[in-house]
Amino acid sequence: MRQGERVIVEIEGLSAKGDGLAVQDGREILVPRSVPGDRAEVYLKRKRKGRFEGVVDDLLEEGVPRVDPLCTHFGQCGGCRWQDLGYEDQLRLKERMVRQSFEGRELEVGRWEAIAPSPDPFYYRNKMEFSFGSGQGQPWLGLHVRERFNRIFDLEACHLQSEASNGIVDAFRTHATRLALPVYDLKSHEGLLRFLVVREGKETGQTMVNLVVREYPHEGVDQLLAGVLDQVGEGITTCLVTRHSGKAQIAAGEESFLIKGGGRISERCGDLEFEISPQSFFQTNTRGAGQLYEIVGEFLGRGFDGEVLDLYAGTGGISLHVASRARAVVGVEQAREAVADARRNAERNGIDNCAFVAAPAEEALADLCQERTERFETVIADPPRAGLHRKVVEGIVALGPPAILYVSCNAESLAEDLSSLCDAGYDLERARPVDLFPHTPHCEVVVRLARSPRWSGQDPG
Repeated sequence: MRQGERVIVEIEGLSAKGDGLAVQDGREILVPRSVPGDRAEVYLKRKRKGRFEGVVDDLLEEGVPRVDPLCTHFGQCGGCRWQDLGYEDQLRLKERMVRQSFEGRELEVGRWEAIAPSPDPFYYRNKMEFSFGSGQGQPWLGLHVRERFNRIFDLEACHLQSEASNGIVDAFRTHATRLALPVYDLKSHEGLLRFLVVREGKETGQTMVNLVVREYPHEGVDQLLAGVLDQVGEGITTCLVTRHSGKAQIAAGEESFLIKGGGRISERCGDLEFEISPQSFFQTNTRGAGQLYEIVGEFLGRGFDGEVLDLYAGTGGISLHVASRARAVVGVEQAREAVADARRNAERNGIDNCAFVAAPAEEALADLCQERTERFETVIADPPRAGLHRKVVEGIVALGPPAILYVSCNAESLAEDLSSLCDAGYDLERARPVDLFPHTPHCEVVVRLARSPRWSGQDPG
């Protein structure tokens, strides 16, 4: 096989990113937009790190039936990879990917539970970051082209957030075009318009809009906002401008300016109400998150009345939801802004058995181990995609809680960490995938581990 050839392949598996995998003449071929069971003619586009990357020229047989995608941008957008698959088929593939990650580490789970589907397959996201770009001499406002961080396409409509969000995007593009405002250029680092962030309270109907620009105060930005607020302002609860003059491509900056409202919105998740500020972390699928937190509470156990240590607590989502089941909860979070939000959220909901500590998880665990405390019956960990820091694994093992609940959005890093915890004397009792991201390969997983007689307090790794 050589680059530029066309070959007929059988798709046998899935990569960690949800792309199809085939093996031909002993060589692995990565084939985006294919799934196990497909038989396809594939153009070998390039070879990277010993593996070919291909493009489907002709789908000869479907392993999973295809459906017409709702979005006109499907295939171009970097967001939805699986919108041409029925939702039930998506769920089956996600379960397969999670189990594949566990099997690759030879992890045995006492009981696998069926994947929990998202309550809303479409219009489920409460936050979207849109990027400004240029095309045909006009400002574009949209999302990134798949695997091209430096290219965006002009968005007609996205079916992940809401029709109201689409209207806000269209209003900003219309008035930016009318005013001929320059778009920020990644190479020259000149221009004005950078990002538009829209956050919605799915249960409250409140909406926050944050326009990120290179320069502010600026007359053109004020004119843009005046036009937008005149057109769609009734649907915007609060509006901010963030000045970001640095080169980093992130929707944050040095200073924010309040244009309308109080700078925050509220949202209900389960039985609780949360205050959301511009940089607050909040699960992007509100109703799915409520379901996730219910499952975490169920995994905690009926009749549980112990103390809980919640690592990577963020703005308190898990801590506050399990507080009614626990004697006390201590949430640990490195970001001080998130800790401040968590404390406000506890007060807002009248929860007085939660305390929040601003510290890295590894430092908090080191302090607790020095105290030789045995106060925590359960440790909950919900780390970023990269998983647990090595010192966090060591700290949890040394602390030796009878139970650990691990919540992860990355089955690969989860399996690696679970392997370490099992080697240190824990057993995997239950596991359940939870879908918070329909039409993508991403999936949350909740796992319960129990300390076994093999535990010695030492991480063998």
